[in-house]
Amino acid sequence: MIMMNYNYTQLWFMFFVFCNYGWVQESIIESIYHRRLINRGFLKGPYIPIYGIGGMTMLLVCMPYRENGFAVYFVGMLSCTVLEYFVGWLMETLFHKQFWDYSMLRFTYKNRISLLSSLFWGLLSLFMVYILYGIMDTLVTVFDPKFILAYDIAMTIAMSVDTVISISGQISFREKLKSLPYDKARQLMTEKFIQLGGAVAKRRERFNMLLSKMKLSVESTDEDEDFEENYGNSQTDEESSDA
Repeated sequence: MIMMNYNYTQLWFMFFVFCNYGWVQESIIESIYHRRLINRGFLKGPYIPIYGIGGMTMLLVCMPYRENGFAVYFVGMLSCTVLEYFVGWLMETLFHKQFWDYSMLRFTYKNRISLLSSLFWGLLSLFMVYILYGIMDTLVTVFDPKFILAYDIAMTIAMSVDTVISISGQISFREKLKSLPYDKARQLMTEKFIQLGGAVAKRRERFNMLLSKMKLSVESTDEDEDFEENYGNSQTDEESSDA
């Protein structure tokens, strides 16, 4: 098994580099799409843990098939799609908040996964196995072990502190919503959805469901009409053209 070729500090180093790579990729794509700077991810720092998990998963499940590119593509696509859906479900269950949104795309399932993103994961698997793995293998053998250990320690501390702060912030946000009148809570959550690039007006039903999970009573349909009137235009031009 490929994981046996490296020690623990090297494996942690790979994991953190994948986290950094994912943040760079996601932030660039989202910033270009929405034409404004966007810091992607649940955490505040330049890392997205799901990419670290996904990268290590790709190496684990795809490298045994590296002699067959088609197998690498489909195994990577399937495993990453399952991982993406599970993590999306878990984050929404824990925090009652959607951290990525594919509602602007066609062929999606609960806006957590989409056909386009799954096809992308397959391509990323090919990139990982045939290009990025070679780079990572070179890095962990060329870099001084002391540097790798220092990087691991620094990233572990940074991500741990960031996680505690981010989770505390989410809990505080939920409590704040519960203390607000329904219209104020709705407006605040709308602003959060827009900041994440979500197509809010397209997901009014899901939006109300998330509010109801916060123990906020959904009021009359007149308010829903006001919501669409006030926030329906918050979609980007791209989202409106896809509607």
